[in-house]
Amino acid sequence: MVSERETWGAKAEFILSSMGYSIGLGNVWRFPYLCYANGGGAFLIPYVIMIAVGAIPVLLLEAGIGQFTSQGCVSCWNIAPLFKGIGVTMVLLSALFCLYYNLLLSYILYFLFSSFKNPLPWVGCNHSWNTDDCYDHSSSTNDSVVNTTISDSDGFSVGDLITETMTTINYEMVSENDTFYNNSSMVTMVMEQKKVRASEEFWNHHVLEISDGLHDLGKIRWQLLLCFLAAWIIVYLCIIKGVKSSGKVVYFTATFPYVVLFVLLIRGVTLPGAADGILFFIRPVWKKLFSVKVWKAAANQVFFSFTAGWGGVLTLASYNKFRNNCYRDVLFVSISCGLTSIFSGFVIFSVIGFMAWDSQVPIEDVVASGPGLAFIAYPEAVAKLPVPQVWAFLFFFMLLMVGLDSQFVTMEVIITATIDELETFRPGIRKYKRYIILITCFILMICGLPLVTQGGIYVMTLLDWYSAGFTPMILAFIECVVISYAYGTKRFMQDIHSMIGYTPVSYWRYCWMVITPAILAVIYIFSFVDYSPAIVGDYVFPPWAEAIGWLLTLTSIVILILYGVVLLYMSEGTFIERLKQSVKPAKTWGPALNEDRIQAGYTKLSKDEEEGVKPVEWNGRSGEKGSYAMLATKDATV
Repeated sequence: MVSERETWGAKAEFILSSMGYSIGLGNVWRFPYLCYANGGGAFLIPYVIMIAVGAIPVLLLEAGIGQFTSQGCVSCWNIAPLFKGIGVTMVLLSALFCLYYNLLLSYILYFLFSSFKNPLPWVGCNHSWNTDDCYDHSSSTNDSVVNTTISDSDGFSVGDLITETMTTINYEMVSENDTFYNNSSMVTMVMEQKKVRASEEFWNHHVLEISDGLHDLGKIRWQLLLCFLAAWIIVYLCIIKGVKSSGKVVYFTATFPYVVLFVLLIRGVTLPGAADGILFFIRPVWKKLFSVKVWKAAANQVFFSFTAGWGGVLTLASYNKFRNNCYRDVLFVSISCGLTSIFSGFVIFSVIGFMAWDSQVPIEDVVASGPGLAFIAYPEAVAKLPVPQVWAFLFFFMLLMVGLDSQFVTMEVIITATIDELETFRPGIRKYKRYIILITCFILMICGLPLVTQGGIYVMTLLDWYSAGFTPMILAFIECVVISYAYGTKRFMQDIHSMIGYTPVSYWRYCWMVITPAILAVIYIFSFVDYSPAIVGDYVFPPWAEAIGWLLTLTSIVILILYGVVLLYMSEGTFIERLKQSVKPAKTWGPALNEDRIQAGYTKLSKDEEEGVKPVEWNGRSGEKGSYAMLATKDATV
């Protein structure tokens, strides 16, 4: 019996879901900082180039495969069974991502709930978690210099004071005719002490209660645990019916952040100092274009934020109708993602400019990236606005919507791949999808408990730094190689033509064959040359932690090799015969519906040969029972 597989209820659902997936937290809190740090407006040049030669080719490849086969990121690799481990690795990568991304959602929920308090809890130094180093910008305009007069009778030496409590000391020696006054036992000093923002102490000492390092996970933070559970419940309820439910949710979660960003921009540009912040963001530093690090940063950001090589767009496209124009959709989503990053930069730096003006410090002293921007700098900035609770709520609610979109799709990658594979062994398993989703969410929640400990931020950083930082580029490289030299780009272009009615320009073929793999290889090489271990604040991960991180990265290669070895071992014939057969499309490869197979130049299969799933529209109309045969005579040349 062939199971029914959903399709999107409307075309907009695929586009909004893809935008929500690609436009994540990295666009809001990572891109603005990278743009500032790597040449300002000049950084947009390598950024746009990397989108054109890196992200879009990989996304088009994944969308084409997913829509053509109506299969998830594992089953679709019947295009070359030897490389089916690509899909398995994508599922593992998505699972690791879901673990720590839900931790970010729990942080956001914590701040969202805290936004209802008056005054905001990250304002002021009179809380139980504050230290003597705490400094609240609202109380003064100078956060670094404290004038102090010290007497010999204070019971300790000046030398001890220098060693233990100060970073810089400048002596104001009182003299006359180059002779010091000896009748005074007083030394007037200007101490430049290390001061910590109140918002930073709220983050480190209250929200995280951060431990000393990865070796000391400490106890579970019950407040974060409750937020962690709430985040998983929200995710489960939104994807309980698969794309049928998440496709409706994205109408709000994918569009509302733009409304909030626009409101925040309008408020931001009306603040004093906003113009300086925006100019600081976009002012080009052309000489930085000659730095390899700038191009590497652009490439890393593109593959991180556009989620190329993650399998998410492939999974979403598998729910498209066969004749959907996936080529146009990919271009639209990619352009939207890039513009959103730039738009977010204006929003963030308009407020940071105000923050610098209000604190009377240089803008570079308040610029932060990642969690430092979302949970320290920006909360402190909105606390200075009239009715700060409103602006804090809007900001964190916007972050929640952005984060949920990415989490929905990443979970769908895992669920779709799992069900598609189980369907081979247990036909009809799809009707139990909601229970599979529940079990998956529960398992991931249990596995994520170490993340809500006092040392959870270190675990999250380790996962993000290594598995999310390196693995997607490896997968994207292999995807390009498989399509170019195992399946054939001409054949793949014909498959796309059968769906959209015309053949995309040959530029994409050259990207798949040469340009994109070459860029990925160069990025990887320079990543090793310019390698630095993961860090959290001043904490540098020790060698044993780095070893764990690299083990996570190497897992992708191990899975690919292991899957290929097992496949070759279980096949029949000589080694060369097995190898040749394993890189050819399996008999089940092709469109899902027989009518589409015929249009695409593939032959029908008999009922005895039918496998896989059958797409069905949610209005109750079902298509023909499909199969996945391949036409043996189809041109396989590059």
